[in-house]
Amino acid sequence: MARNFAVFVTVARPSAEFTSSASTCSLNPLKALNCALLLIQDFEFGEYPKDSRWTLITSKEALSEPPPATVLPIPDISNKNAFASSSMAEINAFIRENEDFMAKMGVSAANWLVIDQKGLESSTCLVCSQICNPGEDEERGEGEAGMTGEFRACRQPYEQAWSMICNLDIAKLDFMDFVDVDAGQQEDGSWKWKSFKTKKEQETAEEAKRRAALKELRDGGFAD
Repeated sequence: MARNFAVFVTVARPSAEFTSSASTCSLNPLKALNCALLLIQDFEFGEYPKDSRWTLITSKEALSEPPPATVLPIPDISNKNAFASSSMAEINAFIRENEDFMAKMGVSAANWLVIDQKGLESSTCLVCSQICNPGEDEERGEGEAGMTGEFRACRQPYEQAWSMICNLDIAKLDFMDFVDVDAGQQEDGSWKWKSFKTKKEQETAEEAKRRAALKELRDGGFAD
């Protein structure tokens, strides 16, 4: 899996109490985003930051070359974020209009991530995925098989985002495998995430690596 995944931030000037499985911190806007972008990294199988596959997108202008994975800490984006106050539908429309270009730039147009105000307040993000029509109803005139212009979104803890998005990308699991079907769609149109893992009493290697990376970010003054 060589391509990167886009991250969109829809909060112009976020301010919230940031809560994670590692710690609860009162953070300023920039520090909150640095923490969020750290916690979505793959600490289970990847080597951070070398293997990072997340690219923060803040401009709607065409790029001249493929964007690299975003390096932490990030600069202040509050005055130069073209997606501030954008809805999930507006971001999807942008991706659909630019999917060929994104493919050339090595960024997935099928799966992406959104960080919104609610997410900063609850240490969650939205993993969004383009809906594919399997073509089962094609003979009845209900559409051809293939990708559609529609999408679904699942709100989940930052720490779970990588597992979901990479499994969707390789089609190992379906979107609905990750959500609480009984809870249905929420008011904002997203689905609730359901956990696959049982709670462990001892800290896992993944959690230890995440905690160490967060400590390094804090020691550098980039997180509280």
